[in-house]
Amino acid sequence: MDKTELRDFLLSEQGYLCAYCMKRIKDAKDTKIEHYEARNAKNQLIYTNLLAVCTGNEKLQNQYRKIDPKKFTCDTMKKSQALHINPQNGSDIETIYYDAQGKIYSSNKDYQEDLDKVLNLNDPYGYLIDNRQAALKAVQNQLRKLKPGQDAKPLLRKIQQLCKNQNSAGELPEFVGIIRWYIERQIRKHN
Repeated sequence: MDKTELRDFLLSEQGYLCAYCMKRIKDAKDTKIEHYEARNAKNQLIYTNLLAVCTGNEKLQNQYRKIDPKKFTCDTMKKSQALHINPQNGSDIETIYYDAQGKIYSSNKDYQEDLDKVLNLNDPYGYLIDNRQAALKAVQNQLRKLKPGQDAKPLLRKIQQLCKNQNSAGELPEFVGIIRWYIERQIRKHN
């Protein structure tokens, strides 16, 4: 079965972002179809059990041209392990927060275990933390450009809308999770 069309649908729904790390996925060839609940005869074709995810550094080589499993993330790290956190469940996602350095956290200890160990989203060897931090800094720099005394709420609302709606190419901003988290905090602060 050709899975290209399925990958395209999933990517389109997800704004061309990995369901776990929120890294940009440029095309279906760079995508894996993830079964949120490990695939079995009953759920392997249930669409709501499927997610588009990145390749999770599965081909990333170290300086000795060897694949380095310590750098695996997302489904490549997860394999068939069960997750407590469901990226399709809004209440699970509401437990997630970040710090200014780009690390991801959850107020639920089981979810934190998923983020750190099962998915390796705070990978100290990789780029996820740095890129989340860069996405956050880009937003902070926009806010710094406001004149002293200028109301930040219109810009915050504009950025909030950009993070909710896909652009003309069907994309959401890369690493949108940290941006949404920060903007929501700033909006509450300015109310």
